[in-house]
Amino acid sequence: FFHQQQVQRMARSVALFLVLVGLALGVMAAPAFRNHILQRQKNAGPSHADADVPPYNTYYFTQTLDHFSFHSDTTFQQRYLISDQYWNTNGTLSNGCPGPVLFYTGNEGDIAWFYNNTGFVTNVLGPQLGGLIVFAEHRYYGDSLPFGSKSFDPNNVVYLTSEQALADYAILIENLRNTIPGAAKCPFIAFGGSYGGMLSSWFRIKYPHIVAGALAASAPIVQFFGTGVSEYVFNEISTTDYTQAAPGCSSQIQQALYQIPKLGSSASGRQTLASTFRLCGPLNNEDDVVSFYQWVISSITNMAMVDYPYPANFLAPLPGWPVNVSCSYMTANTNPSTQMTRLAQVTNLFYNLTGQAGTCNDLSNSGSPDLGDLGWSYQACSEMVMPIASNGKTDMFIPYPYNLTDYSAYCKQTWGAIPRAGWVPTYYGGFNITTATNIVFSNGQLDPWRGGGIQSSKGLDPSIVAIIIEHGAHHLDLRTPNPADPASVVTARQIEIQNIQQWINQYVSTHP
Repeated sequence: FFHQQQVQRMARSVALFLVLVGLALGVMAAPAFRNHILQRQKNAGPSHADADVPPYNTYYFTQTLDHFSFHSDTTFQQRYLISDQYWNTNGTLSNGCPGPVLFYTGNEGDIAWFYNNTGFVTNVLGPQLGGLIVFAEHRYYGDSLPFGSKSFDPNNVVYLTSEQALADYAILIENLRNTIPGAAKCPFIAFGGSYGGMLSSWFRIKYPHIVAGALAASAPIVQFFGTGVSEYVFNEISTTDYTQAAPGCSSQIQQALYQIPKLGSSASGRQTLASTFRLCGPLNNEDDVVSFYQWVISSITNMAMVDYPYPANFLAPLPGWPVNVSCSYMTANTNPSTQMTRLAQVTNLFYNLTGQAGTCNDLSNSGSPDLGDLGWSYQACSEMVMPIASNGKTDMFIPYPYNLTDYSAYCKQTWGAIPRAGWVPTYYGGFNITTATNIVFSNGQLDPWRGGGIQSSKGLDPSIVAIIIEHGAHHLDLRTPNPADPASVVTARQIEIQNIQQWINQYVSTHP
């Protein structure tokens, strides 16, 4: 999702690490939500389902390229998946509908990957509600490329926006209503996690006549300028996860991280880093050390995001509670001479647990093929400007500021785009969604993105529900139920099902 090397080089002017040494290594604060997600995808390998999922059929819809222009009729092929295995298995609804339509608002990647990792929808709600399952792919991701291999040319990528994507989903749903026998009177319920959760909530806000309700899991819709959300909260939550996992863990990680610029300031120190972490190539200069530091902290924050209680292969093959495992390495001893070796065990846990990285670690690996690097790079340079920074005091990372000026220069140079930092809360409302109804916002306590989510429904419509899932990580509730799930996520899913059923009943009563 993000051309990480370019961003890091662009950001050298930020002159980070000066608190430790005179060397300006320039690590830039991740400027957007997707940045961290992309980083955590490194070496994730092929898609793997979190459980056996029902079969689906693949379809393509002739979609309008620009919904907001009346001077062009250009179209593209939008991919979507349908599973009808459970539809009409619970009997028809009172208005004659065979069952609700469970509509997933696709994220920034291959839609099949999200289908394979959203077992709560495919394996629980589908059979329980007798629902038709539809997963729609986001434009410019997966197979839904409007201009094929030229989709990311500067003149072609301008149609990649959340507004256009939501309009895609609205038009697609209207088509499904009119073309699938029996679907005309059926309630459509939106689902999504992460960026997909942001889309599902915005879909309900902007198109309440299209979807009867939305489940927005781990959706940081207020992690934007002008909302009052701290740019430090992501790294603060990540740090808290490690602090609570084991006494002294976060301090040991911090001490090890602070060794990186010191070692990186000399050729012999860079050689030590490359050897200790089994890198495929040498660290020759400042840019290499910056890339290495980003690679290290990505593994740390990624495991905080996917700190699931059981082994999973969502982003990478990981054991259950990977943060706890990481802390067992970091607190095995407190000898300063072994800090980097222990930190290397942590990175190896994320990047090479099953040997997927091979005999060495390649820092240039661009990540999972299921995710769209170029697509999110552009979105982060246009409207998805989500500031994240570190101060080294309330978090365990080396201090670095978020510099919108430098980031804007990078975006202008790379895409010819000027980031509109305050546009998303202006267009979608941020915290000010008092007119919204029928949305469940769920956030995991352990998820670093929780700080940018809706954590309270105070002042909102009674049908807006906010759930904090204790011991829950990034959209844990959307995954297939597991015997190791904490009681909190079991309760959360029950609340979600109750609300979904209410939305269905409301829709049916008003659409006889």
